Amino acid sequence: MPSVIETRSVVVEYPSIRGVLRLYGQGVSLKLDQGDFLAVLGGSGWGKSTLVNVVLGLEKPIHGSISFRDHDVTRESFVKRCSLVKTAAVFQRPTALPQMTVSQNLHLALSLAGVSRKERDERIKEALTFFGLDKIERSYPDGLSAGQRRRIDLARALAVKPELLVIDEPTGDLDGSATNLLIPLLRGLNRNQGTTIFMTTALPRQASQAKHQVHLRPPMVLAPENRMIGD
Repeated sequence: MPSVIETRSVVVEYPSIRGVLRLYGQGVSLKLDQGDFLAVLGGSGWGKSTLVNVVLGLEKPIHGSISFRDHDVTRESFVKRCSLVKTAAVFQRPTALPQMTVSQNLHLALSLAGVSRKERDERIKEALTFFGLDKIERSYPDGLSAGQRRRIDLARALAVKPELLVIDEPTGDLDGSATNLLIPLLRGLNRNQGTTIFMTTALPRQASQAKHQVHLRPPMVLAPENRMIGD
């Protein structure tokens, strides 16, 4: 069976005041098979969120390639990747649409995923209750706390029931009780439903909950003449 995700020698570079900032040194290569749970561990500024964006097609590497189910998607959009693997993502910063209520945000996500109206209602009720959002389902995200907005993103992603869940710093902005619930939830999704999980974290204790870990290296600063030339 082809891998859900495979990256080969991915490198990302940005201009900086001191020269060129290169993420991942000589390149990051990783592979997730169906049902894997991978944690990418690294410090602040080491490129965890950038790697999430690269995997999802929101940023392009200057070198290397990304495949979804053996299809090269390095230059393809997020929508194209979702057509190959049903994917949901939770980013480090909240992404709930401010002009929609909590419930409407979930309805939109499930509608785009092709879930029927009847099943949508059932899934949304379950997700809102689990994440403690049922009493504020008619509220708008801008009037909520950072932790509540984070819960919206988590509820929305899990209600989709994705094949692949990409989650950046999973417990950011969450209080202790929500944090204690989330990691066991991810493990349960992985073990019981076979959800493939790609997670980034700065916390070794969280990374240890995954089946596999990849450790990023600190970024390098290079002279401009040493910059790679993209494919």
